[in-house]
Amino acid sequence: MKRVLTAAAALFFLAACTAESPAPGVTVPEAAEPTWSVACVSGTTAIDGVGDLELDCLGDEAPTAVGPDGKPMLVVLWASWCGPCQAEAPEVEAFYQAYGDQVDVLGVDTADVRDTGRSFAEEFGMTFPSVFDPEEAVRIGLGVPGLPGVAFVNADGTVAEVVAEPGVTTASLAETAESAFGLELA
Repeated sequence: MKRVLTAAAALFFLAACTAESPAPGVTVPEAAEPTWSVACVSGTTAIDGVGDLELDCLGDEAPTAVGPDGKPMLVVLWASWCGPCQAEAPEVEAFYQAYGDQVDVLGVDTADVRDTGRSFAEEFGMTFPSVFDPEEAVRIGLGVPGLPGVAFVNADGTVAEVVAEPGVTTASLAETAESAFGLELA
């Protein structure tokens, strides 16, 4: 009988430790709201297949026309729930840091939850702007079958190339940008 009571007591305490509410006197910090906020700049040229689309900037929620603004652009489709997107985020950021003066980068948080997307951008230290696209208008317009995806868009809005396979690197983005845009990135 003593063993049964001991086992029952152990189960009781184990259940108490896994309960959702904290023990009396214990405070659990609330999940912090993301602070990431990179402003977007509206494009001046519509992208073929996407058209005159306006989406909210992920950072400050300002309406943003999706498209290039005088120079070529990488349109990077990503989401917080996308495993390959997590692997590619540092590569895209490195590309932006190295070549952002020659090629714009616009992230498109696709089929996601705004705060989760902002937390993702914060976690990966993204300094390039992103728009919020819960309805996947950009992905569908570009004909990208799933995430991740990168569209190489000329300054005139024509799509030069689309990479829809996971595994892009900073070097592969630079190589494709040079080829697609006829540039020599330095």
